[in-house]
Amino acid sequence: MAESHELNLQHHYRDMAQQHDAAKLGIWLFLATEVLLFGGLFCGYAIFRGNDPELFKWGEQFLDEFWGGLNTAVLLISSLTMAMAITYVQLERKRAAMISLTVTLLCACGFMVIKSIEYSHKFHEHLLGGLAFYQVSDHGEGHGEPTVALEPGDAAAGKKWWDAACRSCHGPNGEGVPGQGTALNTSPYVHNHSDAELVKFIEVGRTASDEASITKLEMPAKGGNPMLKEQDLYDVVAYLRTLQTEPVEVGSHQVSEVKTTAAPATGSLIDDIPRSTVPLANSAPSGLAPIDDTEAETMAVFLPAKKHEKPKVPQLAKDRPANAHLFFGLYFMMTGLHGIHVIIGMLVILWLMWRLQRGDFNKRYYAAVECGGLYWHIVDVIWIFLFPLWYLI
Repeated sequence: MAESHELNLQHHYRDMAQQHDAAKLGIWLFLATEVLLFGGLFCGYAIFRGNDPELFKWGEQFLDEFWGGLNTAVLLISSLTMAMAITYVQLERKRAAMISLTVTLLCACGFMVIKSIEYSHKFHEHLLGGLAFYQVSDHGEGHGEPTVALEPGDAAAGKKWWDAACRSCHGPNGEGVPGQGTALNTSPYVHNHSDAELVKFIEVGRTASDEASITKLEMPAKGGNPMLKEQDLYDVVAYLRTLQTEPVEVGSHQVSEVKTTAAPATGSLIDDIPRSTVPLANSAPSGLAPIDDTEAETMAVFLPAKKHEKPKVPQLAKDRPANAHLFFGLYFMMTGLHGIHVIIGMLVILWLMWRLQRGDFNKRYYAAVECGGLYWHIVDVIWIFLFPLWYLI
């Protein structure tokens, strides 16, 4: 009969002790899955770092130990106050427990604010993972800074992009591939338009349903390669000019009847097969954005001043590893996933504060607070590993 007076005892448990043990077992099983989740990411980190240590040596210059250390201190304080909250609930000191949970919540908010400061610079400078890393931002927009002037197209550089993105549809010498792309070496459209107009056309592309399209074939924007910058397109057009012959009006798209004066393709039969429309697919995306002097100048402002030093010119883009996007991709995946767990922990803390204010907890029923504390501690422990691996090593 005595057990019937336990207001928080669920009917399927024998007593409060059994209910408390079941709750702790459940949260530990859940935390085991969290360890498996982050354990896989840590294994990936070890593999990437072991295979390419220079990549991480280069990428570390973009991470500030000051902000990482401050975040570590904030989380350690939050772990202390969470442990204090559990003790105060057991002692039925409601006010002290509420203060401890409030400090824990404020520390969590501070962690996310600091993380947003770190992320904001990287977002602005396109220091991101995957293909987005190679989308160089315009640093002159709205800041009164000069933008990098475009140079006349370089046919030699354009040939590389032609072979990577254009050849599969338009042929090695621009003679066209039936069913894939029209002939460009004899195209009146190419002959009658300026380089700037052609670049504009390539940037936008054309759909197969466009009324102006004669062949009714789709022309993807930038030839299907979104990493191409405007200067790269001018290089492609410059190379296309070297392939041009006298323009021929093509009505029936009989490309085989058009004679060209361009140099015949040399090499083996395999070399003459049109390439994939995905540039350097086997090494993408690292092969999509070669470093040149112009980009090096543009990326010169990428490095933040660390520890409040004056801005400095970095070991520039020419020293950038070819697979630099992997560094930031893994960085955002691991720290971003941890940040999501911090936000979830903040919601748990708010829920505990609401229940504490309602008077749900006492010295016999505090399992919810203890389970919430265990979750918060695992979030802190994960950061204890993330901080030295990314910021110190």
